[in-house]
Amino acid sequence: MRSKLSSFGPALFMLGATIGTGSVSSLVIAGADHGTALLWALALSCVFFWVLVSAMSRLTFASGDTFVAAVRRHIGKPAAFYIVIAIVIGQFSSNIGVLGIVSEAVASWLGVSFLGSALFWCSLVYAMIYFGSYARFETMLTLLVALLALSFFAELFFVGASPAAILAGLTPSIPPGGAVVVAAMVGTTLAGSIVVMRSFVVADKGWGLAELKHERRDALVSAVLVFVVSGIVMTCAAATLHAQGIRVEKAIDMAFTLEPLAGRFAASLFVVGIVAAGVSSAFPNALVSIWTISDYFQLSRSPQALHFRLIAAAYCAAGLIAPLTGGRPVFIQIASLAVQALFMPVLVILMLILLNRKDVVGEHTNSPAMNVMCGIALVFTSFMAYQAVVGLYEMIEN
Repeated sequence: MRSKLSSFGPALFMLGATIGTGSVSSLVIAGADHGTALLWALALSCVFFWVLVSAMSRLTFASGDTFVAAVRRHIGKPAAFYIVIAIVIGQFSSNIGVLGIVSEAVASWLGVSFLGSALFWCSLVYAMIYFGSYARFETMLTLLVALLALSFFAELFFVGASPAAILAGLTPSIPPGGAVVVAAMVGTTLAGSIVVMRSFVVADKGWGLAELKHERRDALVSAVLVFVVSGIVMTCAAATLHAQGIRVEKAIDMAFTLEPLAGRFAASLFVVGIVAAGVSSAFPNALVSIWTISDYFQLSRSPQALHFRLIAAAYCAAGLIAPLTGGRPVFIQIASLAVQALFMPVLVILMLILLNRKDVVGEHTNSPAMNVMCGIALVFTSFMAYQAVVGLYEMIEN
């Protein structure tokens, strides 16, 4: 059983990196404000998640390079530097929100200072990176996401979610005020960082062209799990917060999604889940940024390298920004996820260029069907980038 789980390690790693505080926040807010009306966007993002991570893996195997290295070698340094900037900005701003939400939730739960809580969690995440390795990262992410998923899965049996509402949510529509939420939700599920991370993860796993068939199954498992866990979180929020007209202003407000299951212990159960989600996304945020920077500058990706640990320290310290400035972590998190959606279309274009060049991937170029699917993914991510612009403008105006 253990070896079977290990064979799907990249799927579990990707699940852990995708289902974090950012996704939980955006999904809870989507469910609270709009019920299940945005379930269609989640479903589509998971379909394109599967398409793009599968294509990224094939590019990595066939080229012998990670995505950043391949772009740098075959397209040029400016294009590769764009990827670095996109990942660095997106993941640093995400960590401000991720660690801020965890710290705020724990501070509200225990009645301690926001800053003190932030210092503890930032230090813990840094220690995990400092003493970690890929195998340990994979194991930790699996356990943390299992905690989060089990808490919401158990609640699903108590909230009385309507099957009709779930089916209605699969019909595409964007309700008033839903632009930034749908962009944020897609921005965390179909983030450029997640697609880029796939290249590093399968490379570090030691997979190659011989594992291509297994990789496709692994990617499919990852996409299905992301949809199931994310859909449960949104449905729970719709059946509780939306039904009661409760809006999410602070991190602890999200505890109401667990009230049907845990009653007065809702906050405690939620904090366990949000801590698991936060930690499971905070250190992958730092990791993918460090891996990307290291690849561009052709540095070691060893966790023991000095530059690795210095960059990790900066990403962990990002969690102190919200308590020191009085910022609202939930607001910061949603905005940062929407920003990530802006970068995605160009990443898809770069991947498409490489996957259609025989001098890069040999006989493993995209089939016409895969080009069509990647093209549709490009249209979808471009539409979501537009929604991000609209939504961010609305947030600034309000």
